[in-house]
Amino acid sequence: RLYQELVDSVVWYKTNQGIVRHNLRTKELLRQPTPNTVIANITWNADSILYGGHKSLLSRKLPFSNSPLRFYYASPFFYEEAQNQYQVKLDGFDKKWSSWSLETQKDYTNIPEGKYTFKVRSKNIYGQIGLEAGYSFTVLPPWYRCWYMYLLYAIGTIGFVTVASRWRSQSLKKRNLLLEEIITARTAEIHHKNELLMHQTEKLVETNDAKTELYSNITHEFRTPLTVILGMSDILKENIIEKKFDNADESLELIRRNGKNLLHLVNEMLDLAKSESGNMELRKLQGDVIPFVKYLSESFSSLAEEHNIQLTIYSEIDSLMMDFDASKMTSIITNLLSNAIKFTPEFGKIIVHIKQVIEENDEHLFIKVKDDGRGIPAEDIPNIFNRFYQSNETFSRKNEGSGIGLALTKELVDLMNGRIEVKSALNKGSEFNLLIPVTRQAPVSNSLPMESESRPTPLTKKIATTEHDDESSSGLPLVLIIEDNMDVAHYLKTSLIHKYETLHAVNGLDGIEIALEKIPDIIICDVMMPGKNGFEVCATLKADERTDHIPIIILTAKVTIEDKITGLSQGADAYLAKPFNKEELFIRLDQLVLLRKKLIGKIQKDGYNAFLDKKEKDPKIQFLQKVVKLIHDEIGNADFGSTELSKKLLASDSQVYRKIKAITGKSTSVFIRSIRLQYAKDLLQNTHKTVAEVAYEVGFNDPSWFSRAFKDEFGVAPSSIAK
Repeated sequence: RLYQELVDSVVWYKTNQGIVRHNLRTKELLRQPTPNTVIANITWNADSILYGGHKSLLSRKLPFSNSPLRFYYASPFFYEEAQNQYQVKLDGFDKKWSSWSLETQKDYTNIPEGKYTFKVRSKNIYGQIGLEAGYSFTVLPPWYRCWYMYLLYAIGTIGFVTVASRWRSQSLKKRNLLLEEIITARTAEIHHKNELLMHQTEKLVETNDAKTELYSNITHEFRTPLTVILGMSDILKENIIEKKFDNADESLELIRRNGKNLLHLVNEMLDLAKSESGNMELRKLQGDVIPFVKYLSESFSSLAEEHNIQLTIYSEIDSLMMDFDASKMTSIITNLLSNAIKFTPEFGKIIVHIKQVIEENDEHLFIKVKDDGRGIPAEDIPNIFNRFYQSNETFSRKNEGSGIGLALTKELVDLMNGRIEVKSALNKGSEFNLLIPVTRQAPVSNSLPMESESRPTPLTKKIATTEHDDESSSGLPLVLIIEDNMDVAHYLKTSLIHKYETLHAVNGLDGIEIALEKIPDIIICDVMMPGKNGFEVCATLKADERTDHIPIIILTAKVTIEDKITGLSQGADAYLAKPFNKEELFIRLDQLVLLRKKLIGKIQKDGYNAFLDKKEKDPKIQFLQKVVKLIHDEIGNADFGSTELSKKLLASDSQVYRKIKAITGKSTSVFIRSIRLQYAKDLLQNTHKTVAEVAYEVGFNDPSWFSRAFKDEFGVAPSSIAK
């Protein structure tokens, strides 16, 4: 049995010798410390940067590159070495440890710049994890993200911003200059197409207003002659029906003259339209231009004389043969002289100077038209040749204007290859210089037309001012017509005859003077006049105590709502547009006269003393209150009459007479007597004084005369109402 156990033991040992040996080896290995993991090598861009434990110069700082970075690592646990496993992590790049793997190398690519630490640890077949190995390194930024490059970037950015700012500033300046040029050009274009838009040159928001003014101005030019033509036609028709032919020739002449003026305006507009479209042509004939220009200029002598203007025409040469269009030359000379007379005051001077000049070896006809009138504001000079342009300085002008004349003149001069220039200063006059080249290629004509049918015909005969007696017994209301157009004034006088007495003033200043002197019952006033315009006349007379009671009818071709509001705001009682209806005018006049009669009736009914304590804004009532108080202050003075009252009112006898007559319907002396008698009536009713005592107290030296006057005033004798 023991033998058998020994044999069995030997067999078991032989059988399990390897296992025992293995277990013993395992126990021995497990008793040994776990070996550290080592980094065997590192390569970058196929170059080794860690070899055999020695570090190259690039070992810690690697330049930025897309080349792969490879780590080689191993474990010194050599038992079953092939079963060793590894786990890696790149701090700064990987978020966690990798899975266990048998791989002994790790590749990294596209590592951004920064600081990193590569860590690796191993695990043997028995699951023992060795100490980790690590390698810290830095990936440098690319050259374009280095600090010195950022410095260059900063410097470059500052430089770029500076240059860009300067460039932008220059661009803005250029753009602003360009915008200013565009705005200036656009503004000039608007002035070129419209007539009254003058002051605003930077913005274009007033285009519609300018167009309205343009059309208003053109229609204004048509309305004045149409007023005369239609009005005189109606009068002729009435006279024919009644078989009255007095002054028919004069009426027909008025119609013809205003018809020609309309034709001239239409022709000017057509010529301007032709010039604008390029369809205007010159019809030249060769002839002596000097006598032609002198004749045209001298034809304005009568018009200048009417306005007390000295017109001087002289030529340095007697003859100059050249090609010219007689019709176009007529239009140029007519416009320049009409313009000069229009803006030259009375007793002014106009000079027409003609000569031949040589410029750049070429002959030229030189014509200068110089006046000492109102002149042109400096800001308006660049625009005066623009179509329909009119300065605000022309608002109070002698005759209406459309703004076409100078524009057409410039177009015609350009058509002749000439040049026109203007020199002017406000209140120092204007000078227009015309230069036309001389050519001699057209057919020679021995007879040039000296008159144009379309040329306007000025009225050279003034309407005499009607002499009016303040104490006139005609009983007709007195109307003052303030109108600078003689034809319109003549038509108004003709229309008002037999119903009103008339006075006429040819301008605003004369109108104010006549109104203050004559104190008319009604005033009919135009708006556009020399001296003072109609709005100014209205404002002046309504602000004067002597004339503030006079009704004023504005009669004008300016018919816009703004014009009407302006007239009414200045105190005008009515605003009628030309051409007006005669019946409408008479209705307006009759209504104003009726209002005056109603006021007179109210005053007589209530008694003059009733106005003393009233607070009234009506200037007529305020004037009566003042007059009644002055008479009461002198109630016992028998010598106090119309002359003394006028002195206290600082007005002439005639002025006081006309105003009191207009308000009360009584003369000054009768009005004073009425105030005395009203005062006497109050005394008789409220005191115990006798009739004689009252008569002496109110300024009557004769009680008998007092009694007769009292009965005439009140219809009863004073003794019948005495206490």
